[in-house]
Formats: sequence, C-alpha cells, structure tokens
Amino acid sequence: MDIQCTCSALRMAARRLSQDYDAALAPEGLTVSQYAVLGNLAKWSGDAPPSMTELSDLLGLDRTTLAHNLRPLERDGFLAVLPDARDARLRRVALTAEGRAKRERCLPLWRAAQDRFDRSFGTEEARALRASLLALARHTEAAPAATEGD
Repeated sequence: MDIQCTCSALRMAARRLSQDYDAALAPEGLTVSQYAVLGNLAKWSGDAPPSMTELSDLLGLDRTTLAHNLRPLERDGFLAVLPDARDARLRRVALTAEGRAKRERCLPLWRAAQDRFDRSFGTEEARALRASLLALARHTEAAPAATEGD
C-alpha cells in the first residue's frame, strides 16, 4: 500500500502503536492515553496542580478529549478535578495517592511495551523517531494551518 498522505500514515502508525500499548496496560485496566495523563500529572512541577488548559496543552489534546480521558480516572479515584483556590472558574487536575500508586503499578507494563517496540524497530531508530515526532509536534504547534496551494 502506497500512502502519500503524511497525516494518514502517521495516524495509522499511531493507532497500531496505541493498540500495542493498550494491550500491555490492559491487566491494570488503563489505556495508554489514561496512563499518559497519570504520568504527566506525576511529573508536573508547578506550584499548583495543572489547570485543565495546562494539562490539555501538555498532552496535546483538545479539552473535550482530555475530559473524556479524565472521567474514568476521576471516577476510579486516580485523580481529582478541583476548583482553583483563587479563581473558581478554573479547574485543576490533581493526582491522588491512588493515582500515583496506579501509575507505579503500570510503569513496568509500559516499559515492557516500550522495550518491545525499541527491539523490533531498532533502539537508535526508535530514539530518532521519538525525537522527530516531538520536533513535528512542536513545529505544528507553532505553524499556522496552510491551505492547499499556499
């Protein structure tokens, strides 16, 4: 199959990889998207937990998709969505002790999926791919959408 569209090829690869990571995390009942939320909250270094907007920007998700991913995590007690202390219109997303423990239980499963990918794709190739994808994400965040023929 000859895919000419960069976006289609990237989405196809992302779906395939997501399936692999989801399968690896299935014993703990999380998807890779939910694991990413817990992981980013665990690494957050701000003075207060991130706002919904900060977290959606960090994850590269729109707020609707973020809310979809947060609902089951909040329901299961892994995070709490709280009003901001100074501005009640803002919502902050805080990792709970249960969420931190869940992330720690999932970490070996995630690492195993990561290691399998690195072995099958090639360690250096996988490292280069991640660097390229992060560069692409930063580039597309800064670049305005172009219309065909521009």
